[in-house]
Amino acid sequence: MRIYYDYVLVAFLFVILVSIQYSINKVIVLLKDIKSLLSQSRLKDRI
Repeated sequence: MRIYYDYVLVAFLFVILVSIQYSINKVIVLLKDIKSLLSQSRLKDRI
């Protein structure tokens, strides 16, 4: 049985890239939520 290290490396890098993309997406969603909460609180302060 021969292990093809090129394929293993490509699969490993693909998994790493997908996990980084997922993490960045979660951070972006959290920042959007924080922005909306801050804008709502600023509107309440002005009223």
